[in-house]
Amino acid sequence: MSFFLFPGQGSQKPGMGQSLYEQAPAARALMDEAAALLPDGFFPLLFDGPAETLADTRHAQPALVTVGVAAAAHLQTLGIAPSGCAGHSVGEIPALVVSGVLSFADAIRITVERARLMSEDVPPGGMAAVIGLPAGDIAPLLPEEVGIANFNGPGQTIISGTKAGLELAALALKKGGAKRVLPLKVSGPFHSQFMIPAAKIFAEFLTKFDFAAPAVPFVSSVSGGGETDPERIRELLAQQLYSPVRWTEVMEYIGTGAALEVGPGSVLKGLAKRMKGGPLVRLAGTVEDINQLEMQG
Repeated sequence: MSFFLFPGQGSQKPGMGQSLYEQAPAARALMDEAAALLPDGFFPLLFDGPAETLADTRHAQPALVTVGVAAAAHLQTLGIAPSGCAGHSVGEIPALVVSGVLSFADAIRITVERARLMSEDVPPGGMAAVIGLPAGDIAPLLPEEVGIANFNGPGQTIISGTKAGLELAALALKKGGAKRVLPLKVSGPFHSQFMIPAAKIFAEFLTKFDFAAPAVPFVSSVSGGGETDPERIRELLAQQLYSPVRWTEVMEYIGTGAALEVGPGSVLKGLAKRMKGGPLVRLAGTVEDINQLEMQG
């Protein structure tokens, strides 16, 4: 058994999920269910792009949740079951589905509202990746309007805040020894204090849905540890909008066992590879990836 890891926004790309839809009946059924809950044109955008439109938060998040759950369903039909689940930012939603906390239909509805809030109820701002400086050295150099958004690993930390604050932060971080500070193509200061108003609306929205205790171990990227109480998981899902993604702690919690990146791309595999004591991550986002897993055993 392997830990199932679900990637977040930025991993989306045109064509993702197409092999699953064409070759995996269990995946196709779930993707059809998602399409019925989403605006017309979901499949053409998912399979053919354009990439710029798919990258829009309102499209990217439901697409990533759909493909992640579809890939997990195909894995499970082949007898590849998760020993636990975790997700990076929006990847936490498919992790909750596969853990048995949320139904797939509810997860799609929740994701649509999350994406709307992150697109419409967001103040001006942005995010940037800090390369080559430990997180503990980054925090003291940040101005008040900038905070750490993602603890991705020892060599990569994401910061978030106002545009003016990010410019000041970049100067201070480079002076403090950062190799690079790279602006990210995002539409707002996600996982920062500026998302608290949106998180309050989201928390109220989440009360409409049933959350169950995980049937498969679930690790929260907000707390960085295992969570079992449905009400706490609900609260953490809302807090996630303004809380940092503690991916380093998630990796430490999972340890050195086997894990699968269940979704498009290889971002999580790359992060784990650069982290001492992290899991060995293999790709499981396409039928071809999954066939390779079966061949390797």
